[in-house]
Amino acid sequence: MTDTFGRGFELASPEPEPESRRVKFPADFEAFFREHKDTFFRIAVNRLHDPRDADEALSDAALVMYRKWERILAHPKPIALAHRILDNKITDFYRRTARTAGREQCLTERPDSSYLMDLRSSDRLDRALEELRRLAPAQAQCWEMHKLSGLTYAEIGTRLGMTEGAAKTNGAKGHKRMKDLLTALPDEEKGDS
Repeated sequence: MTDTFGRGFELASPEPEPESRRVKFPADFEAFFREHKDTFFRIAVNRLHDPRDADEALSDAALVMYRKWERILAHPKPIALAHRILDNKITDFYRRTARTAGREQCLTERPDSSYLMDLRSSDRLDRALEELRRLAPAQAQCWEMHKLSGLTYAEIGTRLGMTEGAAKTNGAKGHKRMKDLLTALPDEEKGDS
């Protein structure tokens, strides 16, 4: 079947990379997950802030990756698909938390104040990053993976399915926008302490 311009479906399914440029990907899910778990966890912690929440989101993502392992292996850029699954599970975690926010019960132990102070100090950065995600998602992802997760632009390009140059460009543009957003955001109102 061809479209109206006489082309086939080559636009719908991209050509796989040549074997020489392809990243070696373990066929065993356990080996794959062991190799990439730390990077996945750093990304989840950077987005969710609480290691327990990040662990829960990563567990959900790992389950989906395991169930779709054959599809991931067949994908032209398997690590990019794995990162997309992780990103979707982090978003799902936010949504689930928002839905259950009014029905939560108090824990018997309270979090220590240093944990709350750490969350407060990152509030301005979180607001700026959320605004950047809304304005330019690719720039936000590249900036976050480079600055907060410590990945190289080559690794970012591989994980997001783009070239290293595109990852570097998006990271640089994201860095400039983040600086502008951080200076433009108003300070939080101070309470009656």
